[in-house]
Amino acid sequence: MTNKELKSELDNLSNKSSVEELQKYIKDMILVRGFKNTLLERMCLLTEEIGELAKEVRKTDKNLAIDINKKYSSNLENEITDVFICLMGMCDLIDMDIVKGLKDKEEINFKREWK
Repeated sequence: MTNKELKSELDNLSNKSSVEELQKYIKDMILVRGFKNTLLERMCLLTEEIGELAKEVRKTDKNLAIDINKKYSSNLENEITDVFICLMGMCDLIDMDIVKGLKDKEEINFKREWK
């Protein structure tokens, strides 16, 4: 697959796209860009992205002090997306169907009592 084909695949995604279509795009994107990470390396990348997401959330929380003289721009949506991409990449690496994973986990959660 070429970068041009990947871009075409991205352009065909919409808010109506299935999780399977999103997983396929991310799998193709990883291949095209040559990201040959191990599960451990992807976990490290995910941890880094979660840290970046935490920093973005921190900027929006009024209870945490930040440097008021520094100009901040919000990248919250980008950081959430990066976390999602890392998670989907991990799913691909272990050949996980995330929908099945959600259903299986929720069956466990339905048996729990939440307070």
